[in-house]
Amino acid sequence: MTKKTAKESKEYAFEVLILDPNGKSEILSPKSLVYGLMSTEKLWDNAKSVEKDGTYSISDGAIELKIKPVDTSSTLYDLIEAGFLIKITSNDFEKLERFRYLFVIHLRKRLSFEHIRILTDDISTEISNKAYPLINELENLLRRYISKFFTQKIGLDWWEKAVPDKVIAKTKMRTGNENVFSNIVQTDLTLIDFDDLGEIIYKHKLGFNRPQNLAESLVSINTIEELEKLKADLDSNYNRFFKQNFKDKDFDKKWKQLFKVRNKVAHNNLFVLEDLKTTVTLHKELKEIILTAESKIDDFKFSVEEQVAIRETISEKDEKEENKPSIKVLGKVDLSEFDKDDDESQFEIITEEEFMKVLERAERSVKLSHFKYVGLKSFITKLLGSKGYSFGPSYALANILKEQNKVEIYDVEDDMSYWPVKAIRKI
Repeated sequence: MTKKTAKESKEYAFEVLILDPNGKSEILSPKSLVYGLMSTEKLWDNAKSVEKDGTYSISDGAIELKIKPVDTSSTLYDLIEAGFLIKITSNDFEKLERFRYLFVIHLRKRLSFEHIRILTDDISTEISNKAYPLINELENLLRRYISKFFTQKIGLDWWEKAVPDKVIAKTKMRTGNENVFSNIVQTDLTLIDFDDLGEIIYKHKLGFNRPQNLAESLVSINTIEELEKLKADLDSNYNRFFKQNFKDKDFDKKWKQLFKVRNKVAHNNLFVLEDLKTTVTLHKELKEIILTAESKIDDFKFSVEEQVAIRETISEKDEKEENKPSIKVLGKVDLSEFDKDDDESQFEIITEEEFMKVLERAERSVKLSHFKYVGLKSFITKLLGSKGYSFGPSYALANILKEQNKVEIYDVEDDMSYWPVKAIRKI
């Protein structure tokens, strides 16, 4: 048997329980139900009724319908006039998919059965089984994109800096859901809902994107020049990147539309063929949007103004909450060579002026010693760290000064290391 024949021979079932609790229907027996069902030409092409050993059925090409009466005489709380189990089978998926709705409409509107409960719906199961892998793929693609973009562009603690607060709170309540990998890898993105993933893309809280920052900026505007500056800030590289790659392509609308289908899949709801067609279309469009944006990650770069704004925002939050800062690197510095073993709690945020003074003294000391360079990690964690300055904002400032051509961050081959060492010097 060929694959095509095997596929065509697959049988689908649609089974309903129908009850007449108020005596509004005139159908009291399987025989009268057959007549009632065959009274409309909208359901059938060439239907024939069959009665065998007291069992009634209807045959119409690929559609087979069987009727079984339900004994309602012992129902505890209700007096049910009549009840039937109806099972419809077919190996024609599309025909049964169309038939279902017209069938239940006829039962309700024409035959006056007020209680109809679907017991089996292989059509919905088939649609759900085909839709789920497409939705799952998109969900994982967006998780991958979010992980890559924010880790590369913000740093290791991007989760606290770029994710809406309500989403972070939700994941904290679900930490017990993942008890196998959670002690080995980061599982934060796997703990959030489908719609929350989308919100990370179209709701930002970095720099000027944060509502409180925008509100403060609007209140403080006194001149036309300040208004023009705010407009320029809002048209930042970050905003422009997400606008061009997501907002302008209706990502928000498409993701929310797919969210509705995903909920139906998750809760085993009833489906129509249009749901699958919608899922296929959205899958194709959203996949292209996400992959295109992912291909442009390496080309994206925060402007100096954005780096300053994000650093100030993060610094304010760290000071207020007295959290232990972690290494934050913007731009070119490779995160992989740094660790988070040093205790930097209660540290302060260094200013540009103090940063340059300490660097100048460090360079003078190097010239008077056998050392050849100022190592970036040692400068941040030992020199600045010993003075009480937080590592993360110091690394961020180093990158900002690099973009402003005030310092150079470069690689040095060192006999004491297997890999090039990051060094820093004034320009």
